[in-house]
Amino acid sequence: MLVYNKICNDDKEKKDCCDKNPGHENEGGDSCYDTWVKDLRQVTSDWRKANAVALKTETEYGLVLEERDRLKAWRSDWEATDEKVDALCRQLELFMLHLVKVGMVTEKTYEAIEILFCMTEDLYIRVDKLKTGYDKLLQCIQCLNRPELGPGIGIMKCIENYGAKLDAVIQTRDVLITQIITALELAYDMHINISEEYGLKSVILYWKKKFNCKGPCGCDHNHNTQQAKIVPGNQGNDSCKLQPRISLPIDEDDYFTGLEDDYKKVKEELDRLKVELDAAREKRDTLLACKQSLEKAIEEVNPANKCK
Repeated sequence: MLVYNKICNDDKEKKDCCDKNPGHENEGGDSCYDTWVKDLRQVTSDWRKANAVALKTETEYGLVLEERDRLKAWRSDWEATDEKVDALCRQLELFMLHLVKVGMVTEKTYEAIEILFCMTEDLYIRVDKLKTGYDKLLQCIQCLNRPELGPGIGIMKCIENYGAKLDAVIQTRDVLITQIITALELAYDMHINISEEYGLKSVILYWKKKFNCKGPCGCDHNHNTQQAKIVPGNQGNDSCKLQPRISLPIDEDDYFTGLEDDYKKVKEELDRLKVELDAAREKRDTLLACKQSLEKAIEEVNPANKCK
């Protein structure tokens, strides 16, 4: 039970009151004061433990956060690379579709020029036959030696005009056939340079296999991870090996999937530590508030400070 001296109203009584030893009236002392002092010791001890736990958890949280950020940045780099590979595959697929169309055009063009060449050849064969018949006709007319069949007279004028036109057509043969053959060679070369056997399409298909690009339907009928790996050459320092060895597509590679798993585990660990850290901080702050309240209360009821 708390025991206090009677309140002094004048200076003399105050002096007499303050000269007394506050502890003499109650040998047991102030029970609240003693209890609060004991509580303060316990709370201080608990606060120090809670503060140590909070600091330890903060340090662990910071390390895991740094690890999470490092894995996240590393994963983001691989994801960006994978997106670039996908974009490149889409461009290769688009290029391949254009090449297929161009290849069809060049193939049909080559076939059309072949037909044109055959038609032109047949034309000049017929022209040669007409020329042969024309020459025989002139020989017969000359053998008749008739005055009405003289050059430039009557029907001979028409025959001579016909012969001149035959000669004009024959003179175009060499130039026209040369041009057709040139066009045929160009069409054939273009078709071969685009074809899948040795042309540009074979190069595109090679890189599509290297990048393990999927087809236009989203599937890959020739998926071969081993082909997509970068195989080191036999030259150079054998001890210099690049790691990790990534195969394409990146999002299906074992290293990337392992990186994804590590990131998820670290993220889960970080979430767990965040909950523990919040709880540790809350406990520490609560004990600190309790400690400060006890210190203030003890300061106010301290018997040594009553008469100051």
